[in-house]
Amino acid sequence: MTLAVALPNWVGDAVMATPTLRALRARFPDERLVAVARPYVRPVLDPNPWTDTFVEADKSAGGFRAAVRALRSESVDTGVLLPNSFRSALMFRLGGVRRRIGYARGGRGFLLTDPLEPKRSGGRFVPTPQITYYLALAERLGAPVDDRRMELATTDEDEAAATAAYQTADLDPDATLLLCPGYAFGPSKAWPVPHWGELVRGAHERFGLTSAVLCGPKEASVAAAVSDAAGGCATFSDKGITLASARAVVRRGRAMVTVDSGLRHYAAAFERPVVTLFGPTHVGWTEIWYPGEVRLRGAVPCGPCQEPVCPTGTTECMWKIKPEQVLDALADALARDSGVAAP
Repeated sequence: MTLAVALPNWVGDAVMATPTLRALRARFPDERLVAVARPYVRPVLDPNPWTDTFVEADKSAGGFRAAVRALRSESVDTGVLLPNSFRSALMFRLGGVRRRIGYARGGRGFLLTDPLEPKRSGGRFVPTPQITYYLALAERLGAPVDDRRMELATTDEDEAAATAAYQTADLDPDATLLLCPGYAFGPSKAWPVPHWGELVRGAHERFGLTSAVLCGPKEASVAAAVSDAAGGCATFSDKGITLASARAVVRRGRAMVTVDSGLRHYAAAFERPVVTLFGPTHVGWTEIWYPGEVRLRGAVPCGPCQEPVCPTGTTECMWKIKPEQVLDALADALARDSGVAAP
């Protein structure tokens, strides 16, 4: 049998799909498992011990047709659709995938052979952790669903790139606090730049940690603003670090402070201490059950709104999380990692 899995389109969601991939491999240890992913998602999960090959499917019409042809050439028996998109279900149907398991959302129920109904209350979707949401699809095939740990791997190339980046920045990874201020979801997630600056100074004074900003090249302006607010701190956005090599950067770092982003899941996958700042997003969707994480939430009457742009124009929920709170949370996360009580 050949099994295909359509992977999510967000980096963090892709990491949260790793328990499902592991479960499917445990259920089908000798079968061929094909991962279907956007080109930018593949580097997050490649390599891994569960899939045999990748089919890349970009957003273009040509990419869609190429993916359909690739699925047909694989003669896929069963497909598991982790994204809720109509496009992914149509791709698997046209790709000749005989059994198609996914959630009946977005008007695509007729394209599925095994439609699952998501939880609703009062006509609205009930916040459900993505990890368990995905595992329920694997459970339909009899896969074990009790292990919710996220996992990632690195390559020799990743490790070499991380070594070079840390050396260029004159950083000791074991004493580096990674700051992840990027917000691909939207600016409503942005923690105020002055707060980041205070965090950098406080982390050095309280813990002897040197901070470095980890985000992509498209977020270089955010990294520069945080660095300026801190009076100058290292950035990785100008050192050739990719989504793939960022895995090795995170694996080596001492700890991380991040908004609710994909890099949060990197930290959990490599069991690094992490403080996550929640504002507009509902933790119910992204619960990861990672004991090394400390979460802070800016509670406001209008939140969590799940909106990429703050409806009030204030991002009050993020402003309410103060640097001193983050430093205390970081103390807790570091203490948990060391196995001692927080001071």
